[in-house]
Amino acid sequence: MPIDLAGLLRRLLSDSHIYFALKVLLAILGLLAFALVTGDIQLTVLLSLGVVAGAIAETDDSLWGRVKNLAMTLVCFLFASLCVQYLFPTPWLFALGLAGSTFIFVMVGALGQRYATISFGSLLIAIYTMLGAAKAPDLFYQPLALGAGALWYGLVSLVWLWLLPYKTLHEQLAQSYFALGRYLLEKSRFFPADEHGAQAIRHNLAQLNINLVNALNLTKTALNARLSTRHQAAPELAGLLRLYLLALEIQERATSSHYPYSKLEAELKQGIVLDGFQEVFLQLSEACQRLGYAILVHKPYAHHKRIHWTLEALGDQLEFTHLKQHYPKTLLTPMKFLRRNLASINELLASAEELQNPAAPPASLPPLARPASLPLLTLLKQHLTPDSMVFRHALRLSLGLVVGYGILQAFNLDKGYWILLTVLFVCQPSYSATRRRLVQRMLGTFAGILIGVPVLWLFPELHLQLGIMGLAAFLFFTQVRSNYSAAVCFITLYVLMAFNLLDGIGFAILGPRLLDTLLGCLLSYALVAWLWPDWQYKRLPTLIANSLSANARYLSAVLASLHRQRDESLDYRVARKCAHLADSELAMAWQSMLVEPSKRRRFLDLCFTLTWRNHALLSYISALGAHRDRLEPIEGLDEISRHISYTLERAAGHLAGEMPARLEGACPTITPDSSEEQLMLTQQLTLISQLADELLMLANDGQLLTRQGNV
Repeated sequence: MPIDLAGLLRRLLSDSHIYFALKVLLAILGLLAFALVTGDIQLTVLLSLGVVAGAIAETDDSLWGRVKNLAMTLVCFLFASLCVQYLFPTPWLFALGLAGSTFIFVMVGALGQRYATISFGSLLIAIYTMLGAAKAPDLFYQPLALGAGALWYGLVSLVWLWLLPYKTLHEQLAQSYFALGRYLLEKSRFFPADEHGAQAIRHNLAQLNINLVNALNLTKTALNARLSTRHQAAPELAGLLRLYLLALEIQERATSSHYPYSKLEAELKQGIVLDGFQEVFLQLSEACQRLGYAILVHKPYAHHKRIHWTLEALGDQLEFTHLKQHYPKTLLTPMKFLRRNLASINELLASAEELQNPAAPPASLPPLARPASLPLLTLLKQHLTPDSMVFRHALRLSLGLVVGYGILQAFNLDKGYWILLTVLFVCQPSYSATRRRLVQRMLGTFAGILIGVPVLWLFPELHLQLGIMGLAAFLFFTQVRSNYSAAVCFITLYVLMAFNLLDGIGFAILGPRLLDTLLGCLLSYALVAWLWPDWQYKRLPTLIANSLSANARYLSAVLASLHRQRDESLDYRVARKCAHLADSELAMAWQSMLVEPSKRRRFLDLCFTLTWRNHALLSYISALGAHRDRLEPIEGLDEISRHISYTLERAAGHLAGEMPARLEGACPTITPDSSEEQLMLTQQLTLISQLADELLMLANDGQLLTRQGNV
C-alpha cells in the first residue's frame, strides 16, 4: 500500500505542537552542526539551554512584534544571567538578589502575556546559569552563551514566521471550530434527556464553554496582533477575520436554548422528532470539525448538502406530527425556532466556502475590541496589593526559590539547583494548578530517569548523546502544551544528557534528581496551601456576581436590537463576549474546586447549582440574540426588561455583599400575542425571568459563601 507522504507531512505540520517543536528542532540541528565543526560540546550544551529558554519565552505576535519581543528577551536574559554569575560567590547577597529579581520579574508579568513569558524565561535562564556558575571560566561566558542560544532560536523563529505569517492564526481559528464541534456534539444529548440528565449536560456544556471561550480569545489576540500592523489587511488575513466573526455568530446560536429540553420527550411524544434534532446537531458538529480541519491544513472547505436535506426532513416530520398530535403553540413555536436556528448555523457554515475563497470581493472589515491601554506604572500599581493574585504569587515564588537555595546551601547539595527549577515550574498562582503540576512533575521525572538509565548505558558516544539531547528537546515541545507529564519525562532525559556532556556525571545525578524534584514539589505545595491560599469558595461569590451582571448587560444589548437589521456591532459583540467570559471563569472556578482538599470544598452542591443555572440563563439569552432580527417587541417589554435586569443585579449585589436580597414583587404578566415571533419572545423572557428569580433566591444561600469567604 503506497504511503501518502504529502498527506503525512501535511498532517504533521498541521499539528500545532509538532509545528512549534519543529522550530526548536531546526535550531538544535544547527547547534549539532556547530558541535561537529568545532568539537566544543560544552558550549553547544549551553547554547541549547538558551534555545530551550528562548522557545519557552516566545509569544505569538506579528513579525515586527516578534522582533521587539526578541530584543526585550535578550536584554532580560543577559541581565538575569549576569546577576547570577556576579552574585554567585556571595551566598547571602545572592539570596537577596534572587528574592528581589524573582518578585520583580513576576510582577512585571502582570503587564501582559508577552511580559509574563519573558519574565518566566528570564527566571529559567537564571537557574540554568546557576547550574554551571561554579565552573564558568569568566563572568561573561555563560550569559553570552545562553543569550546566543536564545538569539539563534529567535532568528530561526523570525524566518519561520516570515515564511508562514498566518500559520499560528490558522491553528487558533481551527481550534475554535473544533471546540464548537465538541459543544454541539454534547448538546445533541439533550434529545432526549430527563431533568437529572439535562442538569448534567448543562454542567458539561459550561465546562466545554471554557475551551471554546479560550480558543476564541486566543484567536482574537492573534488577529489583533496582525491587524494592528497593517492599514489594509491582506486577503488571507481578511478571510481569517471573517471566519472568526462567523465562529462568534455560530457560538451564539450553538449556545442558545429554546425550551426546557428535559420536558421535550414527555410533551412531544414523538421519538422520531427528537432523533431528528439529535441528528442535525451531530451533522453540524461534524461540519464544524471539518471546517476546522480545512482551516488547519489550508484546504478549501466543502459543505455537505445532506445537512440541508436532514433539516427539510425534520421540518416535514414536525409538521406531520403536529397534524396528528395538535401541539399547543407554546410547544410548536419554540421547536420551529429551534429548527430555524439550526438551519441558520447550517447556512453560516455553508458561507465559509466563500469566505475561504481568496478571489472573493473585498468588503469592509469590522473592528475588533482591543484591551484598554493603561500606563505600565498604573497597571503595576493595581497589582501591588495582597488582594492581587499576581502579588501573592510573586511573594510565594520568591520565598520558594530562596528557601530552596537555603536548603542546597545548608546541606551542601552540589547539584541542588534542580530544587529551584522544580519550584519554578510547579508553583502556580492557584492551588489547583499547582497540585496538578506536582503530580505530573513527579510522574514525568520518574519516567524520564527510567528511560535515561539505559540510554546512558547504550549510547556513551558524546555526539550521539548530543543528538539524543536535541531529540528530547524536540519531544518536550511537542508535549509541553498538552501532556505535561510526558514533557517532563523528555526534559529529564534532556537534562541527564546535558549533565553527562558537561561533567560526565549523568549517572551520579539520577538519585539527587529524584530527591530534588520531591523537595521542590513539597515546597511548592506548602507555599500554595499555607501562604495566602486562594480557596475557590472565597472567589465564587464574586465570580457568580460578575456573571449575573454580565448576563444582565447581554440581555439589555439583545433587547435593544430587537426587530432591526441584523448587525454584529462592536458593542454587541463585547457584551456577548463578556457574558461568555464570565460564565467560563465561573465554570473554571468550580472545576478547580474539585481538586481542593475536601474540607475546603464548602457549598459544593450550591456552587454546582449556581454554575449550571447561570449557563442555562446565558443559553436562554443567546436564543433571543440568535433571533433578534426576527423577534417583534411586545407590550410592556421595557418594564419586563427592567425587572429582569434588576433581579439579576440584586442577586449579583447580594452575592458581592452589597445589598440584601429581597423579591420586589413578581415579574409583570406577559400576554402572548398572535404572531410566532412575539410568542417566542414571550416564552424566552418568561424562562429568563423564572431563572433570574431562582438565582435571586439561591443568592440567599449564597450569603453563606460571602460570609465564609471573609473568614
